[in-house]
Amino acid sequence: MTPNDTGAGAPVVLDYLPADQWPTLDALDGHGFGDYDLPDSDVLAGRSFRAEFDGGASLALHLGTDGSVTLRDEAPGRGPVEVVAPAAVKQVDEGLHLIHAAVAGPDAVAVVVVVDELLGAATVVRSTLREDAPPGTPRVEEEVRTGSLAGSSARHERTSELVGARVLYVYGPDNAYEHLYLTDSAYTWHCLAGAERGLADTDRGRVWKLREDVHLFAWQEKVVPCDGVVAVNFRRGRSTGRIWGLDTGTGRTNSIAMGARETLLSRTVHDPSTWA
Repeated sequence: MTPNDTGAGAPVVLDYLPADQWPTLDALDGHGFGDYDLPDSDVLAGRSFRAEFDGGASLALHLGTDGSVTLRDEAPGRGPVEVVAPAAVKQVDEGLHLIHAAVAGPDAVAVVVVVDELLGAATVVRSTLREDAPPGTPRVEEEVRTGSLAGSSARHERTSELVGARVLYVYGPDNAYEHLYLTDSAYTWHCLAGAERGLADTDRGRVWKLREDVHLFAWQEKVVPCDGVVAVNFRRGRSTGRIWGLDTGTGRTNSIAMGARETLLSRTVHDPSTWA
């Protein structure tokens, strides 16, 4: 008798789908991640910004009127690196914008830039694929830089404010997930509806505070080789961002815009004084 045979001709229903049978990134695309996303905004079209980071590094960006963004990255000791890519701009809050762009090809990279005009801060997440990632570790590497817009000294700060929160994200009528934020650097997700329905995992996830009740959440998955970066506005009950990574079926990268109607379901607070 084989492990998947009951002896009566019926296969055993596995209680947890093996990782090699999970949907690929392309299979997730087109399953309603953008149904409830914020609309694209042209409020930054034609405008330029410069973010300055520690050590003399900077990132200049220009939003074209054709839906593109030009990114010019400079750092001491090397020449500038400039790329132009299609971009989506979302207005997360008043004067607070999330820009995401992806460059395909052999030097595939995805960049998310949060521009906070009111605070004078900028945060940049640069995502690249790792060819040498050990099994069971994220294939997408994230570099997160917090900086200030020219003329300001403000920064977005890493935060633990979401620890203990259980949040429902509904991306469309047939696509929903819940998140449980466990620690400063780990969270559990569970798909309630959609291509990954019934699947769950615990992955690396980090949070930066953008404003009161507005956060930037970045995570890296172990099974599907992708990462995600979203801005979550709890005051408005909306999130917006993207997931990006490698589709293992085609061997190509894919960027999927995503946005949800978001609800805080509960919050757990652990009190060590009650443990004795």
